[in-house]
Amino acid sequence: MVKENICNCKDCEKGWPVFKVLGKEELEYLNSNRFEAGFKPGEVIFKQGSPASNVVFLLSGMAKIYMEGQGDRNLIVDIVRPGKMIVGPGIYTDQRNMYTVSALNEVRACFIDSGVIKKMVRQSSAFAEGFITDISYRSEYSLNKLMSMTQKKMPGRVAEILLYLSDSVFESDEFDLFLSRQELADMAGMAKESIVRILKEFSIEGIIDSGCSRLKINDKVKLNMISMNG
Repeated sequence: MVKENICNCKDCEKGWPVFKVLGKEELEYLNSNRFEAGFKPGEVIFKQGSPASNVVFLLSGMAKIYMEGQGDRNLIVDIVRPGKMIVGPGIYTDQRNMYTVSALNEVRACFIDSGVIKKMVRQSSAFAEGFITDISYRSEYSLNKLMSMTQKKMPGRVAEILLYLSDSVFESDEFDLFLSRQELADMAGMAKESIVRILKEFSIEGIIDSGCSRLKINDKVKLNMISMNG
């Protein structure tokens, strides 16, 4: 993990959009209370149960947010791209991180003291509104994911994940899939064997082309139907 700042809050191209409401002095204060670190694929950025002392933003690369369950079973909550805020409710409750975040590929992350973020929330109503809006969107996504996992059958859950990766993560119908089959299973809340079987069925039906490290969606209409019908 390398600690060397190569960015500045005032001119960061990957900065969180909510920071744009802050003035020059506030951005300088923010910049003086942060540090950057680099992570290799698979390295933990922060650990479930550790102190929630920082809010994290990715400057480059992608990371997975997951909850560690019993028996080495994990549930991937989200895939994070650059510019998104990574923060849990722990900064306002028990001061603990409720999930683990680890790098999926080469990642450079920006850590900002959570106390600084709280101060900005108290001082700026525009910043507070942006912060609450971001948290609200994340809560909405988590509730929809919970509903899908409890009500949809396995093909519907797999279809939903593929659509999410296509539309929200890679923004393309064809992408390099650096997630393992086990990680896809952790996103869907199912066994690895089940997701391998369903991906093979989708491939046979011509809905997708799925290689070892690349995936292409051929029939998005059908995939949407499978996702909606569960």
